[in-house]
Amino acid sequence: MTTTDDTAAGTRREPAPRQTRFAPFLELARRTEKPRRQGITMLGDRGWPLEFIRGTLEVYGYAIDIAKVSIRHIHQPENAVRRKVQLYKDYDIEPQIGGPILEIARLQGKGRQILEYLVDLGFESVEVASEAMPTQRALDEEAEYARLCQDLGLKVHGEVGKKFPEGDQTRRSPREIDINETVRQINNFLAVGAETVYWEGHLLRMVLGDNGERIEGRDSIMQVANNVGVDHIIFEVPYTYLPYASKRALQALLVYMFGPTVNIGNVLIEEVAELEEIRGGIFPAFGAPCGDHPWIASLVRGGGMAADEWWRGR
Repeated sequence: MTTTDDTAAGTRREPAPRQTRFAPFLELARRTEKPRRQGITMLGDRGWPLEFIRGTLEVYGYAIDIAKVSIRHIHQPENAVRRKVQLYKDYDIEPQIGGPILEIARLQGKGRQILEYLVDLGFESVEVASEAMPTQRALDEEAEYARLCQDLGLKVHGEVGKKFPEGDQTRRSPREIDINETVRQINNFLAVGAETVYWEGHLLRMVLGDNGERIEGRDSIMQVANNVGVDHIIFEVPYTYLPYASKRALQALLVYMFGPTVNIGNVLIEEVAELEEIRGGIFPAFGAPCGDHPWIASLVRGGGMAADEWWRGR
């Protein structure tokens, strides 16, 4: 993989084959491989320096599928963002712009201009959302903009839900999901060709609890996922607000509910390792069901062979 400033020239290189991992003779839980539709990890890039990212990608680039470049980059030099986008592409990671930048552009009548600009910088996808708006846009308006993105060569990822309950049409109350409306909005994005749909993390933490402790909230999450297909959803876990242990508990709860191939988003780059270990059942996630190294526990019960659904404590 390239480790020089050749990335600035815009020449994309094919990612090198993944090297033999440490202790290759030890059997581990199965992990899906790129290009994948299951077990997607979306990175929430909150503005890290290029060299920090480069060093981390050398060891964990295989685990990351999408890098959402957040609005924190809006004050950075344009060339620094261009180089970062290329670096992600060098590691076979899809560079994506976060929703708020598009929302600002659309409010200023520059919805097409920002897309053409992003294409020039090398972005491969966009997040179409109304998360930062006081109220959500009409579904037909979102669908029309999604089609424009695709016409310009950008993949689309939709988003449903808002951080705050005010103006969130997908909620009946701050902690209660409107299942039918959520399904309708997800299906609207899928109908216009969205790759996946993000489910807003701060909504999910309200429904499930900051540490996944609200057992009564799980059924509505399952109903939505079963209705639209869990592989079409990327479940966000907030990378801000929540403490470290709470993020791990929510990620482990999602694995418990949907299995290791659940799609999880907004992962901090310095915490990718923990998510990989949670997917593999070799991490202690305090507060989560079966949070005590579930794959290793299954090995113990099975005499060195893990059960098919080890993540459910079997």
